Amino acid sequence: MEFVQIEKNMRQAINKIEEVGKSYAEAKAQSYQLQEMKKVVLAKLKNEREGSDVKREREALIAERYALHIQGTAEAIGIETRLRAELDRWKAQFEGCRSLLSMEKAKANL
Repeated sequence: MEFVQIEKNMRQAINKIEEVGKSYAEAKAQSYQLQEMKKVVLAKLKNEREGSDVKREREALIAERYALHIQGTAEAIGIETRLRAELDRWKAQFEGCRSLLSMEKAKANL
């Protein structure tokens, strides 16, 4: 592979790392927020119910709003995980290109 092509691939990887990195950061923040809000959502749902604490919690846990929150959290975690995998792939591609460039430079100096 020629120096020019390797450098082009490295630039592409750098651009993708920046692009995917921003998306990953946003997804991670959203995922974190939803995970942290789980107890808040549950507490609000419990406060809307009557009866003993155990009864209110049981009803809150089966409430549709709570199920939707859990589903949204799961989706956010999935997006975060996929973006992290894509970011890791671009980082690996960059490192591979960097190693290949070093090898090509060493060959050229022989």
